[in-house]
Amino acid sequence: MPRKVITYPTTKLTMKKSGLLLLASCSSSSAFQQVVNSNRLQNGNVPLSGNRIPQAVRYMQPSSIEISDDSKGRSRRLGNQAEKSFKSSSGDKRVPRTELLAATLDSVEDIDNTVASLLGRFEIPTPGPNTVEAATKVLSASLLITGNTVGSSMFVLPDAVGGVGLMNGSALFIGLYLYNLISGFLLADVAIKLHESSECEVPASFKDFADAAMKSEAAGNAIGAASLLINSCFLAFGISHAGHLVANTLPGFGLEPTMVAAGFATILAIASFTQTNHGLEKIANVAVMVLFSSFASLLLPSLANVADPMGTLLAPGTNPEGFGPAASAAIPLILSSLTYQNIVPSITKLLDFDRTKSSVAIALGSFLPVAVYIAWCFAALGGGLDNSTTSGAGGAAFTAFSASALIGSCVACIMSLAEEYESIISSAFSSDQYCSVKDKFSIPAVTMAVAPPAAVVLATGCSDLTCALHFCGAFVTPFLYGLLPIMLFQTITKKDGEIASSPSLMSTILAGGAVGFIGQEIIHDISQMIA
Repeated sequence: MPRKVITYPTTKLTMKKSGLLLLASCSSSSAFQQVVNSNRLQNGNVPLSGNRIPQAVRYMQPSSIEISDDSKGRSRRLGNQAEKSFKSSSGDKRVPRTELLAATLDSVEDIDNTVASLLGRFEIPTPGPNTVEAATKVLSASLLITGNTVGSSMFVLPDAVGGVGLMNGSALFIGLYLYNLISGFLLADVAIKLHESSECEVPASFKDFADAAMKSEAAGNAIGAASLLINSCFLAFGISHAGHLVANTLPGFGLEPTMVAAGFATILAIASFTQTNHGLEKIANVAVMVLFSSFASLLLPSLANVADPMGTLLAPGTNPEGFGPAASAAIPLILSSLTYQNIVPSITKLLDFDRTKSSVAIALGSFLPVAVYIAWCFAALGGGLDNSTTSGAGGAAFTAFSASALIGSCVACIMSLAEEYESIISSAFSSDQYCSVKDKFSIPAVTMAVAPPAAVVLATGCSDLTCALHFCGAFVTPFLYGLLPIMLFQTITKKDGEIASSPSLMSTILAGGAVGFIGQEIIHDISQMIA
């Protein structure tokens, strides 16, 4: 049988495929291993064993491959020629490339490249003495994301999910998790690319992102304002619920929720400017550990007390207007409750701008809140949560769970707000901009981060601020974490000299989702005004 040789990429290459397919074909070819080993021997390296492929080969994007047949002295060129025409079974007769064929090839290639780019993030590191330390650091960053995500907004989720039904609500959770995951990956790429292309520290705020990537002061100010708005709304919501939680937990002391909220905000401010960034991270991690331990002690009895688990899971929505209006009310709350992208720049900085570590931390840290929220809604809608909190142990677990969720989310919001205000202060009084590295927030930055949300809570009498979360999820979040990551990623890619291509599948999903979220909210508001 004639021997077939796959020519190494230094020769003629014409078949455009992703690194994922190349890995699948190369790993099964002993001839490829021989070629790679010979090249490594020439460079003084140790030959490969088994199916190990060097990293440069695993993720390369060759433009073509030539497969040659020695016995017949001819070669079959696949790739750009194959994209233009195919040989039919009757011989050399060419089949012209049609628009449908071109669209199909482009779609398959786009999906393949998207899958390869997602899987390529999770390269398993080689075990070594620093593996445990690296894993611990990644887990710590994941818990920081979880603490930033799981907050007081979860207390309004059961009613929103009940309107569409738990089954449909769970599907919305999973879909919005994937949507936010794509957004988080793009933002992490922007932070890492800025770090790699800059001689100084990467910006840790969205205002600095726009200033560094887009070179536009107006865009930076608009993006910074949107980031300040959404984080301030979450912080105000958390401070308000903290006041009610303490007042309801200690009714014998006659505490006023507004005064408790003011004291809680003061404690957060003092801790934020006296602790380093790593110190605040440890506080958030402790809060997350308490959150999970108390949630487990609260969830297990609550699940056992659900009278009809399958009936709860398959129950239809309770909204009398139908699924459409119920989904319009639930999606903004769920989307805002799963938001964590505000802390992605800080996560990449904590993980030394390592793409694999950052991707693992983002994927894991943002998935844990989804599991917590779905289980929470299941226990609440099934009646098990009410039965569990009536006991002394259940009430204590619920209080610990609520307090840890509030502390973790508020600390993360303050960190994000302080980063934005540090950027504003440094741009106003210093010419270094984001090149100055600080491990501790200044008193003015923390004061500006905490004072406005606390003032709103005091002015409203510590009232319910669910409408603020709905507004953020309907309008601000789709822009800030849907459209903005696309603009930043495309801008920084062009700056790096990479060839601009058609919008990727991830960018299309983000843009379509953002436009859809804003559009459905506008339609919903208009229909309510007409009715």
